[in-house]
Amino acid sequence: MSPQRRKPVRLSARAKDVASPIGLMLLILVAWELLVRLLEVPTFVLPPPSEIVAEIYTDRAIIFGHLEVTLVVVVSGYVLAAIVGFGLSVTIVYSKSFRRGVLPLIVASQTIPVIAIAPILVIWFGYNIAPRIIITALVAFFPLTVSFVTGLQALEAEFINFFRSLNANGYQIFLKLRLPAALPNIFGGLKVATTLAVIGATISEWVGASAGLGHLMFLDTQQINTTRVFASLVVLGLVGMAFFALVGLVEKLFMPWVYGRSHLRWLPWRRAAKERLAGAKEARTRAN
Repeated sequence: MSPQRRKPVRLSARAKDVASPIGLMLLILVAWELLVRLLEVPTFVLPPPSEIVAEIYTDRAIIFGHLEVTLVVVVSGYVLAAIVGFGLSVTIVYSKSFRRGVLPLIVASQTIPVIAIAPILVIWFGYNIAPRIIITALVAFFPLTVSFVTGLQALEAEFINFFRSLNANGYQIFLKLRLPAALPNIFGGLKVATTLAVIGATISEWVGASAGLGHLMFLDTQQINTTRVFASLVVLGLVGMAFFALVGLVEKLFMPWVYGRSHLRWLPWRRAAKERLAGAKEARTRAN
């Protein structure tokens, strides 16, 4: 099949992948709107989607002002969880004694509800952003660590022996073999942790916070402002989806051997490099 024929087929497949979830979401929203209107459900119980969208626009200054605080907590907690999780996973993989002592403690720590730890962290660190970042990191930490350890351990001994036969040291084996082989698991954990970081930041703002969407939702719940609670939930959901998509894009950048380089054609530097390559080929053709 020629490239001209492949391109429309590829575009139509992508259009279907995008249209299916959008169509389903629109169907759910229309049914929600109609049922709420027909059954005359009170707004403080379940507001219709149209009023939620109007609330986002009307109170955009308040909602997005609190969103800025939440974003700082989400990103900071996510980065902290990724750094600590990666460091622990490398130590767990390379140290048997550390793995035997620490890994059971990491698993056991997940049985403690994070919401129960929040007041203790507020007592230790005060009413500032530090407890919220720690709570967010704790929520996102476990899946990151498990995926990192699984990826780093999922390497057959034959590949390591082959690298050793080429006189590769431990650093070279890790950087050029073990780490690239673990990237699918690593990015799988990173993508799962994006949504968990948003959840953790929201929970952390219920305790010991004076700003943030979680704090705003807590106040609106007490005031029975259900419409703005749903508006905050919608904004948080969009943030989680955007964060997930961003990490997915980074995954494609770091793993072109899995996804192919065709996914990166829209990037500015990819287009510029392609244009330079085409210009060089044309110059060589004219010279010949």
